[in-house]
Amino acid sequence: MKTFCKTFLLIFFVFLMVMSVLPCRADDKARDRATLRGIQAVVVIVHSAEPEWQTELEKIGVTASALEAIIEQQLKKAGIPVLSMEAAGRTEYEGVLNVRLKFVDPEPAKKQFPSLDKKEDIIEKVDVKKRYVYAIRLNLRQLVALQRDPSAKVFSITWQTESVGMRRLTFIREDIKKLVDSFIDAYTSENTATLKTN
Repeated sequence: MKTFCKTFLLIFFVFLMVMSVLPCRADDKARDRATLRGIQAVVVIVHSAEPEWQTELEKIGVTASALEAIIEQQLKKAGIPVLSMEAAGRTEYEGVLNVRLKFVDPEPAKKQFPSLDKKEDIIEKVDVKKRYVYAIRLNLRQLVALQRDPSAKVFSITWQTESVGMRRLTFIREDIKKLVDSFIDAYTSENTATLKTN
């Protein structure tokens, strides 16, 4: 029971930590989905994890460039046009799909076990099923104008979803795919006519 409480509090803490890093937020509600209407193409940006996590992620092929390629393919398969950063015109008809990852290491990489050898009190073994607490945030930024001053235009988050969990790193791709599916559902619900003509 104590372990469960600690795990729950740790996950909740990570969620609050991620929320505090990116205070602007929008949820997948009808009014937020409506902001996706008319977006003709998206640019995918996966922000690199903190340096201390990059080596761990590279071991399982979860790099920023690899994830960008996977997400772009997923969007294209759904019929959503994707632009490279170089080809983007930063117009009101384009959106930037951002993916950010945050991690906390709640368990030691090695576990200790009693040794049968009298010369050693304990032995250490690497835990291949080691779990990490992580938060994934996916949001879409687009060019918007202030209502009080339409000439003032800024890039702002208009749609967002996130996932928090405690799993092995190999499941990260699976969870990101689910979040991208949520974006695809939201986008297609507002751009059905456009997708039919593509």
